[in-house]
Amino acid sequence: MEEKDTISDKFKSAFADFEREPPERVWDYLRSELHPAQKPDKNRVGIFGYSLFNSRKPGFYLVSGMIVLLLFLTIVYISSGDHYKINGHAYTGEARLCGGTAVLFQVSDKQLPWDSATHYRSAIIDGNGHYTFPKVEQGKYLLRIAPDEKSESAQKYLPSWFEQYSASDSCHLIIVDFEDVNADVHLIEKEN
Repeated sequence: MEEKDTISDKFKSAFADFEREPPERVWDYLRSELHPAQKPDKNRVGIFGYSLFNSRKPGFYLVSGMIVLLLFLTIVYISSGDHYKINGHAYTGEARLCGGTAVLFQVSDKQLPWDSATHYRSAIIDGNGHYTFPKVEQGKYLLRIAPDEKSESAQKYLPSWFEQYSASDSCHLIIVDFEDVNADVHLIEKEN
């Protein structure tokens, strides 16, 4: 025996009292019968109504926090990797140079003379004779210190390279490998 269609029975019962087109509430009733509201799936993660962290134990939050912290520290380490610092003091005899310029040159030569030196960066020497070159890449460098032209030191001392050389083609290299470099420079006194 063939089963009756329950929808047609509901349709007939809904329109039994009306002779003309039914009001909007009847259409709403039929829509709710034909398409009942679905209950949300508790296993599905939604954007607003549900959270990934519902019913988690406190250990989960601790482990999640540690993972996020480690990822952050890894990104910071990688982004700052292979950058070092060259710093030191400049001296005029036994006293520190009060004001001047430190110039760093990058070298790609493998042996003397250093004819492939290119300007890398300059730094100001402060009143205590200190200079700093932050975030220097690994490589080979030459360092030249010059006193301020109008200072008393400029009248007595020559601009000098690292390890007390007056010419760049014979001076010593500063090699930046895996650590910061401290390079003090003593200026060469002028001959009278």
